[in-house]
Order: sequence, then C-alpha cells, then structure tokens
Amino acid sequence: MDKSEYYKKEAELRTNKLTFMDLGSGLAIASASILLFLIFTRVTSFEDFKNNNTFTKTATFISANLVWLILIPGTYWYYIFRGGRGDYPPFADSIGIPLMTQIPFYLFLLIPLNIFILLTTLKTNLPTRLFFMSEKYKKATILWEIFFGLWLLINLLCLFGFVVDEDHFSIPVNLFFTFIILTLRAGQISKYEQTEENASI
Repeated sequence: MDKSEYYKKEAELRTNKLTFMDLGSGLAIASASILLFLIFTRVTSFEDFKNNNTFTKTATFISANLVWLILIPGTYWYYIFRGGRGDYPPFADSIGIPLMTQIPFYLFLLIPLNIFILLTTLKTNLPTRLFFMSEKYKKATILWEIFFGLWLLINLLCLFGFVVDEDHFSIPVNLFFTFIILTLRAGQISKYEQTEENASI
C-alpha cells in the first residue's frame, strides 16, 4: 500500500474518538493540576484563594527551572504515547528526529527564561500577595499590568492547545507558569506600592 492509498483508507476509517479522548484527558489533567494546587496551598474558600502568597525570589528561580525541565521527559512521553497508539503511519520517520530538535530547544529556552525572571524580579518585594492590587494605579503599574496581561493571554492560548492536543506533561507545566507570571506581576505592582509608602514616611 503506497502513501496515497494509506491516507485515503485512514481518512475513511477515522472517527472523532481520538479527538474526544485527547480533549477529555487534557481537561482531566488540567483539573487535577488545579486541584493539587488548591490542596497544596490549603485553599478552602474564595477568600483563601485571593489571599494566596507568592514564592520568594529564590524559590521562583529554582522552581521555574526545575518545572521547565519536566518538558524533557514530557517530550519523550508525547511521541512514544502517540506512536504506541498508532497516530503515525508505518512509513513515517523515526520519532528521534523531533526528540533531538525539541529537547535542545527547551534547554536553550532556559537562557531567556532566566533572563526574563531576573529582569522582572529586580528590586521587587517577594513574597507578597499573589493577587496584589495597587490602591492607586500610575503609568508604570498600568504598563506592568498590560505587559503581564499579554503574557497571561499567551499562556492561556498555549494551555488551550495543550489540552486539545492532550500534551500530558505540558498542561501542569503551563499552569505552574501561570502562577510564576502572577508572582512576577505581584512583585512588580507591590514594589511601586512599597516605594510610595517609603516616600510618604
């Protein structure tokens, strides 16, 4: 059977089973990740959730790097899982090709990741409340809110893609970095609040 015949036959036999299975598993993993976060932070009410605290600067650096490295075994699992259930045709190239390109890329991204965290934690006051809100917004705090809002939006779009694609490891990693982005945002917003308090003393 040549490639054209294979794909024609595959299209005839294809159902929505894998699509629904991917979506269901993705939603289950996302829900379990959020539940574990709520248990770990001992959240029992909405008030507890609003009063959650951020990490310290050191904990932010260390945890962000360690969690990012989870993407390496996650990449192996992603391709092995799909190869095992027959997602790829028998004449497809080895999964070693995407593995040998994605894994070095993830390792390289540790450099801009750490630079990003370093620059956004300069002179910040961490830990603080995760959902810290400024009493009086100025130009600088508005710009930081827009900046981190854009990153949260990008992160949310990535999460949607991971859930639909059933990327098992990337889902909890993505949700953890939602926490990291909120931590960096809270540090910057609270920094300006603290500066105003010191200036008034």
